[in-house]
Amino acid sequence: MKRTLLNTDIMTVKGDALIYSTNVQLMLSGGVGACLLQKFGNDFQSDLYRQLDSSGRKLAEVGEIFQTELSDASWRLVLHTIATDPMYHTDPEVVRSLVARSFETCSERKDITSIIMSPLGAGYGDLEMDTFLQIVTEESLRYEDSSITSLTICCDFELSFRDLVCTASTLGTEWKSG
Repeated sequence: MKRTLLNTDIMTVKGDALIYSTNVQLMLSGGVGACLLQKFGNDFQSDLYRQLDSSGRKLAEVGEIFQTELSDASWRLVLHTIATDPMYHTDPEVVRSLVARSFETCSERKDITSIIMSPLGAGYGDLEMDTFLQIVTEESLRYEDSSITSLTICCDFELSFRDLVCTASTLGTEWKSG
């Protein structure tokens, strides 16, 4: 699997699946979520609310994943993960579970070979970038022989990107950066 770190806006990167984290309200109000709302409009937000309403709850639970299928877009599948609690605390084991289940979902679909990802729980959440990258690296190794051929992590904050690159150099797994 080709692993890449990019210092760029995630919305400019094409792939088969996008994995990012949102809040327990599934409100596309900041970060990647706000960009998705701007790109796809209110119907995109309404679909997430419908998914939550169909569960009979007003809030999603930390550790849940919601899916949106897209056509004629930069990605076929968007996985909306809930990585942080309402106080923006992020449990590394929750992130590990989200990453593992997201990779499993993608690997089960033969039309998904490339994954684009933001640092789950390390933007608005309190997870450290190095912990996030360690988790993603470990979990991605399980999918070396799967249909997933590339994993790209996008981070458009220079300091955070440098943290990712520095950590990548210590993991013993090849990450390219750009």
